[in-house]
Amino acid sequence: MPFSNYKNIAAVAQEFQIKCVSANFINEIKFPVPNNFRKELEILLYHGTIYGSKYAICENLVYPILKEVWKSYYEKLTLWSHETLNYDEKLSRKIDYLL
Repeated sequence: MPFSNYKNIAAVAQEFQIKCVSANFINEIKFPVPNNFRKELEILLYHGTIYGSKYAICENLVYPILKEVWKSYYEKLTLWSHETLNYDEKLSRKIDYLL
């Protein structure tokens, strides 16, 4: 059953007896944005057709930004794209991105 068959994350947590906790666990750090990457984003934002679909947003904005940040952490983290997560026959989902 895909995650979308549940009304919200609370329904998943209840069925699978998961305790949900919200917290800030990532410390903000300065991250230098390379000029060539900044220029690419500017071109996309001002001249691209990126808002037409979820896929356009993911391919042109989300993934490039994730990848740029990930490059500083590639020795410790893996960047997954469009992988299927399976818990059991009731809970599975193809995710967009996961670090």
